[in-house]
Amino acid sequence: MMYSPLAAIPFESADIDGFLADVAKSAAERGLRVRGALQSRGVTTGACHCADMDLTTLSSNRTFRISQPLGNGSHGCRLHPGALAECSAFIAQELEGGADLLILNRFGRGESEGRGFRDLIGTAIALGVPVLTAVRPIYAEAWAAFGDGIACDLPMDQSVVLDWILAQQEQTHAA
Repeated sequence: MMYSPLAAIPFESADIDGFLADVAKSAAERGLRVRGALQSRGVTTGACHCADMDLTTLSSNRTFRISQPLGNGSHGCRLHPGALAECSAFIAQELEGGADLLILNRFGRGESEGRGFRDLIGTAIALGVPVLTAVRPIYAEAWAAFGDGIACDLPMDQSVVLDWILAQQEQTHAA
């Protein structure tokens, strides 16, 4: 498999968070130091019918609430950019302590617009840490532009994703 330190799993409605959690567990069971964060949603409550969104870090199990209540009738994104930035800074510190793989829940709107986890992805690549994420079709074009020349798309197939991870490790240790 070609060395490509940046990979995304295109998805629409599948349980990508559960899939990435399984991949993280399998990688950790192989002795890899896995860093990153995965998203979970709480129950839908209140008049706005919105569920809370959390990011939980993979190595330290720290949870960051990344949603914010915007009130009834709001239709905009409820993402809390400050909380996402705090989570990103926390993970960057973890990367400095050593990592073999960074798994991030999404390459989404924020990353497409130059924010979100974009700088964290760059930090990981600069440190030689491969990055695995997921991308919805609406952000596929921005993902392709961001990863131009170093990124690949992987199917939502655990054996293929684990093969990619192991190929990245082999390449990293061969260099």
